[in-house]
Amino acid sequence: MIRSVFRLGLWKIVFIAVVALALMSPRAWASPLHEDEPDGASGLTVMADFNRDGIVDLAKATVSAGAGVLTVSLGRSDGTFQETEADIELGRAPRAMVTADFNQDGVPDVLVGDEDGSLKLFLGDGKGNLVAAGDVARLGSVVSIAVADFNRDGIPDIAVSDWRRSTVAVFLGTGKGAFEGGWPLPLRMPGTMPRISAADFNGDGIPDLAVVYGDDGDYTFDVFVGNGKGAFTKAPNLSYVKDPNAHCPA
Repeated sequence: MIRSVFRLGLWKIVFIAVVALALMSPRAWASPLHEDEPDGASGLTVMADFNRDGIVDLAKATVSAGAGVLTVSLGRSDGTFQETEADIELGRAPRAMVTADFNQDGVPDVLVGDEDGSLKLFLGDGKGNLVAAGDVARLGSVVSIAVADFNRDGIPDIAVSDWRRSTVAVFLGTGKGAFEGGWPLPLRMPGTMPRISAADFNGDGIPDLAVVYGDDGDYTFDVFVGNGKGAFTKAPNLSYVKDPNAHCPA
């Protein structure tokens, strides 16, 4: 009886944590566009101290007239922001954006995922500017991005959800603004918009991944437990699905 109550309590905690992280994460994401949908105005925002003055700044990706643009607004001590003059060109439809120090120089960088599957890296120069460093990877599409140190080497890694391929791809950071791997985790609900978050869901001190399937009103989700080496195993006891026969592949 006690064990059953404990399991129920743990499941509820995981459920609340997964939904909250996936739907209210400070990391930016937006709903992907299907190929037959028109361009929409997308707003993605991340926060970091891009000019190292101790005040939070903003980086924002928007879409206007069919083109994505990345802008940086520097925070002021009075709580206002000053937008920099340079607008950085992005892809047609930016869908997710995260910030971390990907090249380990002590300055925040920005990674933007586009609907076309490209992952574009922009390196911070410490003066409030973001410099394009090219595509670090290309997938079928990008829905959301999670950042964590999956292999515990002190360097930020990323996981990227891809609705076209119905996978989550895991990339390990090299510390030089590049990534290795791209190992796919197959997802069980093709055609949905999987949003992901990284957190330690089983309390072992290692980042895990949660995948929330965006087309399910009951917040169906899967949890993949990390092994500390960059690999993941699905944890059915921490996952939840209302109807296991729903969204089966044709």
